[in-house]
Amino acid sequence: MKKLNLFVFLIGALALSLSTVMAGEAKPLFGDKLQDADYNPAVWSMNDKGELSANKDAAIWTKVKYGDCKISMEYKLSKKANAGLLIQCSDKKNWIPNTIEIQLLDDAGSEPNYHGNCAFYGYQAPSKVLTKPAGEWNKVVVSISGRKITVELNGEIVNKIDTSEWKDCKKGPAGTDIEKKFQGKALADADPAGYIGLQGLHGKSSIVYRNLTLETK
Repeated sequence: MKKLNLFVFLIGALALSLSTVMAGEAKPLFGDKLQDADYNPAVWSMNDKGELSANKDAAIWTKVKYGDCKISMEYKLSKKANAGLLIQCSDKKNWIPNTIEIQLLDDAGSEPNYHGNCAFYGYQAPSKVLTKPAGEWNKVVVSISGRKITVELNGEIVNKIDTSEWKDCKKGPAGTDIEKKFQGKALADADPAGYIGLQGLHGKSSIVYRNLTLETK
């Protein structure tokens, strides 16, 4: 009986250990063949180099919602490219007012603003502009822990937000204005778990993504 109990204990401990390792492993954000994505295959495609791109302005989404996680990816902007990494989305069909967008923009050499690269679009500007010139690869890492979100661009932290502090739907904690199209709901009232997505071709300037990974916590 004691041997059986010991065996059960060891199996349980091994299972717990394996689940812990798996929880911390990075995996392809949308699956290695986009099998974990909700998208239009006539719009989004991945080439043999693993580079993801779109031919229209339509988003690609994860099939399930995620809470605490780390998202890492590289992206290459063409001149005047404008797209976004979309997190904590609660409504894929009406995502603009129901998502936090981390802006991806060709703005090398500009001043920080809340429409700029790695801004929390419409809410908060990055602390600095570290965007590489069009045609070069940028790397962004987004860490989400509860209501705290950190954005790292090309090896440096450029933006942080704690959405629990954003209780007013029109003004940020520092008194800055929130863009009007996002003023319907305070960030503090939004669910911190949601779908993760990417914005497709916005305008005529393309953006290419690669090495997209997700690490759950």
